[in-house]
Amino acid sequence: MKKLLLIYSIFVPFVLLVLLSDRVSAQNSNVLNINVIVSDSTGKALKDVAIYNSKQNLIGITNNFGKTIVSARYGDVIVFSHISYEQIRLMISDGNIFDKKDNECGMLVVMNEKTNILPEAEIVENVPHLAYSNKQVWVSDYIVNNSGMYLIIDSNSEHSLIFLSHEQDTLAKAKINKKFDYLYEDAFGNIHLLSKDTVYQTYYDGEKLNMLYPADIQTFKQKLMPVQVITDSLLVLQRYASMWQEILYISVNRNNKETKVLADCYGSTREWGRTYYRDMKKDGIIDAIQNENPMFPDIMEMLGIEKENTFGDDAIENTFVDFESSQRARYRLQPIFSPITFFNDTIYVFDLEKDKLIKFTENGTFVKDIDISFHRTTYRKDSRIGNTWDRNIIVDKALGKCYAQFSKDGHVTLKEIDLQTGTTKNTIELNHHVFPENIQIHNGIVYYKFIDVRQTVGRDCRSLYKMQLK
Repeated sequence: MKKLLLIYSIFVPFVLLVLLSDRVSAQNSNVLNINVIVSDSTGKALKDVAIYNSKQNLIGITNNFGKTIVSARYGDVIVFSHISYEQIRLMISDGNIFDKKDNECGMLVVMNEKTNILPEAEIVENVPHLAYSNKQVWVSDYIVNNSGMYLIIDSNSEHSLIFLSHEQDTLAKAKINKKFDYLYEDAFGNIHLLSKDTVYQTYYDGEKLNMLYPADIQTFKQKLMPVQVITDSLLVLQRYASMWQEILYISVNRNNKETKVLADCYGSTREWGRTYYRDMKKDGIIDAIQNENPMFPDIMEMLGIEKENTFGDDAIENTFVDFESSQRARYRLQPIFSPITFFNDTIYVFDLEKDKLIKFTENGTFVKDIDISFHRTTYRKDSRIGNTWDRNIIVDKALGKCYAQFSKDGHVTLKEIDLQTGTTKNTIELNHHVFPENIQIHNGIVYYKFIDVRQTVGRDCRSLYKMQLK
């Protein structure tokens, strides 16, 4: 009997302890859906607070009301981050949550503003630093605009689109099921993911990145890419003619659909291009290409404009054909470059063939043109021998500035174009990295990609850098 009592006294507490441990273990393993509310010390709701788990994965971003929902378990540590507030680390426990019902609960978080005390120092030079500090990924492409930074990042076999604030806070991240190499911002300000055959429009709704239904890349090129400028009054379409030796900028009145040629950019090669075009037209080559890639008539139909001879017989004869690299190689022709941009209520056309910068009002009224020469050499007007200009003009729409890009032996120099005189000024040398790629400028900060030699993931990394312009 004493043995039975002894066994009972040992076995029963052990069973109770095991059952209790299982219950606690089960409780700790359950995932909680936590309704988070974040505010500052005055009780004001904080939006765009990024919440990360202990593996530095983004699990939530607060909306305009300072709210979001995250999933975590008891014992997990989550981090609250905001550019203007001190970072907070919290462990999920009964002391940090309230109103727990089943697997749902609430959490209140109060963040304190940062106090930055800068040491006394003399800044002697602007130097580039990482615009996206994750060294484990490959930045395939990016776009910087007023809302923030969009990046396509690749890590091993995973591909993602992320949206960052200008201060590097991750606002949203979305995995994409295939490798997209390019981002494109249309004239309406929409961001698109492009591959060789597919395009997705993406947008940030304040909480997450959303993808619209995919579209065919050729349809996208035919219907949207030709729209270069949009104002309250006009759409401006770009159309190549004369075997890519002429660019017509055609304005379409958004109210009455009236069309006119805003600018006709061409150089000495136009007549040669027209002759070459007519010879191929006679041989049936042009008709075959146009049947595969009709372009301009589709745009006119989309805008509800009659397909009539609006621009003259010669312009209609030179209906746009797609100028992909394979076709350029076939004809051994390089399209002329005369870009257009719009900011500060003014349309600017860089007619580099006629050495003119042409200005129009937002409703298409001609203002003036001024001489430009940064793209020309002093040896001969129609030659670029001795000129290191890269056939690239970079626009900072936030500040209303344009820059011409020059390079020599991999070193890039940017020269600001004076939009009043046409001359260049304020030379900026990007001499910290050789062969920088995809240079963009926003709000006085220059961004570029650079292939780093840091062997962090078994290969070189293509990183994104930024530098404040002087």
